[in-house]
Amino acid sequence: MRRRGVSQWLGPFWVAASIGMAGCAAAALMSVGAVAGYAISRDRVELTVERPYAAVWTACLEETKRFGRLQEIDERLGQIQALSQGTHVVITLERVTEASVKIVVKARRHLLPQIDVAQRLATRIARRVG
Repeated sequence: MRRRGVSQWLGPFWVAASIGMAGCAAAALMSVGAVAGYAISRDRVELTVERPYAAVWTACLEETKRFGRLQEIDERLGQIQALSQGTHVVITLERVTEASVKIVVKARRHLLPQIDVAQRLATRIARRVG
């Protein structure tokens, strides 16, 4: 019988731990086909989706309307601002290529990051786009 080294046991553990630390949003997004990249930092969630800009803009706008009260919309700059239960949410879209768009979702309450709110909205947008 061959003995396994520590690194062989830790591989699956690190994958499970990284999904657990990222929250439910990362696990939910694994089944969404249009999402090419997903990153979570301390104050933002970034998605890269492989869809035309107009389709992504529409999806972001519709989900943000459902999520909270729209405050400011600037399609030319690719920015949507909303207020949801006392949390200020900003969605920024940036063209990466002709066929892909980067979406940045930030959520803050009293200048403090609310990453769980940003994750919830980013997951809803990804599902709509995907």
